Amino acid sequence: MESKQKTSGGEYLFEIATFLATSARGCIDEPRLYGPFRLIDALSRLLDLPKYASCLSEDPFFDQIKKEIDEKKVLIMSDVEGFKDFLDHLVQEFARELKRRSLEF
Repeated sequence: MESKQKTSGGEYLFEIATFLATSARGCIDEPRLYGPFRLIDALSRLLDLPKYASCLSEDPFFDQIKKEIDEKKVLIMSDVEGFKDFLDHLVQEFARELKRRSLEF
């Protein structure tokens, strides 16, 4: 049985960069709503970065956001308004977290 080698932080960052570059190109010809989907999918991938880069620590807020994204990003396929509401919710959550974090410093 072959052992699977763990992806390094640099390799994972390259994967994200490649995804973003190909997504940017895809957004030119794809339906308009694919752009927000690709961005939210990229955010989900970015939030996995601490798993690959030891210089980053796990973040409970990011873990929760990633979980929500992975559960709700598919709304775009069946409930566009629900997807838009979800994006509004995410922005509100980030605003709340920004306020909370700024009060800690």
